[in-house]
Amino acid sequence: MNKNKNSSAKSDLENYIHTQELDRFKKLETLANIGCLEWNLETGDLWWSDQINTIFKIRANNVTPSFQEFIGYIHPDDQINVQKAFEKAASHPEEIKHHARAITANGEETSILLGLQLQADKNMIVGYLQDTNELTKERASLLETLAKYRAIMASAGDAIILMTMNGQILEGNARAAEVLQVPQDQVKTLSVDDIHKKDELEAMLAHYQSMLWGQNDQVEGTIIGRQGRITSMKISGRPIEIGTEQMIVVIMHDITEQKQAQVALKRSERRYRSLVDEAREGILLLNTKGKILAANPKICEATGIKQSILLSKNFNDIADFDLDVSPIELISKSTRQSLHMEGYINHINGDISPTGFNIARYKELGKERYIVTAYDLSHVRAGEEDRLLLQKQLFQAQKQEQLGQLAGSLAHDFNNLLSPILLVSDALIEDAADDSFLKKNLININLAAQRARRLIARILDYNRPEQSEPVRIDLKHELNETLQLLRSSVPHTILIKDNYSKGKYNCLVDPDQFHQVIMNVGTNAAHAIGEENGVIKFEMSIVEITEDSPFIAQYEIPEDRYAKISVSDTGCGIPPEYISEIFEPFFTTKSQTEGSGLGLSVVLRIVNNHGGFIEAHNIENSGACINIYLPLLSTE
Repeated sequence: MNKNKNSSAKSDLENYIHTQELDRFKKLETLANIGCLEWNLETGDLWWSDQINTIFKIRANNVTPSFQEFIGYIHPDDQINVQKAFEKAASHPEEIKHHARAITANGEETSILLGLQLQADKNMIVGYLQDTNELTKERASLLETLAKYRAIMASAGDAIILMTMNGQILEGNARAAEVLQVPQDQVKTLSVDDIHKKDELEAMLAHYQSMLWGQNDQVEGTIIGRQGRITSMKISGRPIEIGTEQMIVVIMHDITEQKQAQVALKRSERRYRSLVDEAREGILLLNTKGKILAANPKICEATGIKQSILLSKNFNDIADFDLDVSPIELISKSTRQSLHMEGYINHINGDISPTGFNIARYKELGKERYIVTAYDLSHVRAGEEDRLLLQKQLFQAQKQEQLGQLAGSLAHDFNNLLSPILLVSDALIEDAADDSFLKKNLININLAAQRARRLIARILDYNRPEQSEPVRIDLKHELNETLQLLRSSVPHTILIKDNYSKGKYNCLVDPDQFHQVIMNVGTNAAHAIGEENGVIKFEMSIVEITEDSPFIAQYEIPEDRYAKISVSDTGCGIPPEYISEIFEPFFTTKSQTEGSGLGLSVVLRIVNNHGGFIEAHNIENSGACINIYLPLLSTE
């Protein structure tokens, strides 16, 4: 554009400044993000100021202003609408404003506002272009902030108001409108002066000022509704910034019921305090929502919560019931005046106590209230547990009686089966006197049959007192002999290992019964391994059981030195739910044709009769382990 044309355009603009748009364009010229433009309708020439070059991020010497050049920097989707805005401005005297998007020389998208005004006497359009990108972002952020606070205010149960620094209320939620006794759209017509008593106003203004400074100020006060209703409130607030405005969000929590309950308690304090405080039962006063209005020392002791803190809690916070609804809800929906239930009191340390609850309702100052009496059921439950234990012991005795009857009916059949084995083996031993290898094997067969006969006699005596014949034996030697027989009775796929710690293992034990214990436990381990390759390991060590050992209380044994025989296998292990039952008579996880469930129960009885004890557990990533403890004789 030549110099004369620039001078002419500038002159036209200066003339326009003196029109009715003077103030607006002066303000635009002071802003860095506004540029001026001028379109001559007669010649079609378009001129714009350097600020528009800045907005479009183009160099002035790299562009010749024209209408087509200008449209070229408008977003393709908005170009038609911008052209229509120019056309409309050319035929209408009023100012045209149009929001659009521009594409800068760098390829960036930005938001713009285009303002156009027809100057009919000069046959031209003058206007401005403003970069509104930051304003658009700020507006979106502001709308998001307002939406967030309005959503919080709408869903809150407390009264919430938004207040300016000068104490003018801008907005309030439905609860605030209810407390102030005005329609929600009229909350903004009120100020701090309208909602507080005159004698409280100065103190409340000081608190609001503290809230504005960010201090966590919380105060109790009263709110006056427009119809005169006074509501006791706990008032707190915090500063927020919306746009460029500093404001205060004030939250008012209704404590009217708590105040009224306190007044009622004071009214009857001298009459009932002694009775309530000295009661052996916990006593609570509740409203219809289960909020605790009063509590005596006993319930505080039961929960471990101070009384002042307990008054801020709900009944459901400290009591549990095996119900989907609370007992307060049950009684409120029925015609009954009282209700008895059993549940639990929750202690602050995590303990729970079985508790009985008597709940009764009554009217106080026209409002429904509930009195809850809570009493400890721990001793009752303990008695119930003792009864169940005795019942279990009775059942155990009945099972043992059945075992004795079963054993008696089978004993003669087993003896008949063993008799020919004993007779034939005796005869063969005499005939094989010159063959030491054969004779040794025959002797082992004969000894095994004799032990089997003795075991049958033990089974017959299972439900009668044991008549064992303990003698001083070396457990290591006896275990070695038993393992030789066990190795010959388990599949060849199972390897039996033994390991003994150093020491003397002298015990007072019946040899036959010890043999029976090892054979039963070893056979059980072999059954757990099954047909797979596996290992059964027998380990023996000496342990000192002192007064601080948990075994003393658990198994009722004295302090002493014990031989510990650990039998571990690589089998499938014991299901956790069965560990406490494996020593019960007739308990078995096998089919009826594979086992009778007598083996480990016999083991337990023999070990107990010898002053020892037995325990079982699983080995991680392996099978099971059974530990047998037998008291050792003194080495002196």
